[in-house]
Amino acid sequence: MSDFSDRSYATTEEPDVLIGHYIGEVTAADVQRMAVVQKEFSANRTHLFLVIDLHRVTNLTSEARRAASAEPPDPSVPTHGTAVVGASFHLRVMMTMFFRAAKLLGRVSDFPVRFFDDMAPARRWFDERRRELGLRR
Repeated sequence: MSDFSDRSYATTEEPDVLIGHYIGEVTAADVQRMAVVQKEFSANRTHLFLVIDLHRVTNLTSEARRAASAEPPDPSVPTHGTAVVGASFHLRVMMTMFFRAAKLLGRVSDFPVRFFDDMAPARRWFDERRRELGLRR
């Protein structure tokens, strides 16, 4: 997908990284669109790493939060790491509560999440995770 500058979009990095770039007020439609991209990207893969880029988010609507909770990751393709990048303090708190609730409700089991200010340390963490899990880049 390409950058529409005012609309959330996704990019991928082979072999296993999906980046959701969220922009402005995040809606349920944005979350649902990203879920479709994740499902397509996951096809024929054994795992993936997910980046949730929140640098340009102004608001996460309640409908978006509901949509995110209704779209759990595909259990057949494990997400070996989720990096939340560029989240404000408010969004970090909200995302932390969201991921804890997902674990408590049994929607995800092994779902490591880390927060980063920018992409460089997120990429280093993914490389560490690959080494820990014996995955090739």
